[in-house]
Amino acid sequence: MKLIASAVCVLALGAVAAGNKPGGPPEDKARVSTRGKELVAHQPVQWMKVYTLPIYRERWRLEGSVADLGQALPQIREAFAKVGASLEGPADSAQGLKMRRMAYRCSKESAKRALQDIGKMGTFSEPAVQASLEPVSLAEVQAKIAALQADKIRHARQLARMPAVSALVDELLGHLRGVESAVRRGDVEVLVELTLSEKS
Repeated sequence: MKLIASAVCVLALGAVAAGNKPGGPPEDKARVSTRGKELVAHQPVQWMKVYTLPIYRERWRLEGSVADLGQALPQIREAFAKVGASLEGPADSAQGLKMRRMAYRCSKESAKRALQDIGKMGTFSEPAVQASLEPVSLAEVQAKIAALQADKIRHARQLARMPAVSALVDELLGHLRGVESAVRRGDVEVLVELTLSEKS
């Protein structure tokens, strides 16, 4: 009996190794399992996710108080609209009955003009300025672009045989060119966050 049992075990292992499981050959089961199904096309792989730069470089926070909040709000909105500032988030976020918060995005010079205008409507603190973008060396970015471009030309034949690496180089070059463009811009956009309250 032991000899028969051993023989059965050997035969069973051989069947598994050969891929002949009960129910027919594996290729038949594969055909059955995929019957009536469509192949799913995968999206191209993004080898390096590129994050966009902040749309503003500085955040200005300040507080102000006015005699009549209801009367001052339209004037403050007009002061920012006049310099081309864009409202960020919900307008006049309520913080109680006699307090409002608002945020505007505009160029640094426009922000200065708007604050000068609203300063005549009440009492305002000096803005606390916080940098939102770390300083970037333009020379360093341009050096990286030049090095990548030179290698791309010098090793074009090798890169043609490595599409994933070639795509990664192109993606990195695109990101660096975006950084270069942002750094070279003359204007500096700021986010002005204003907390406005009514004098008691």
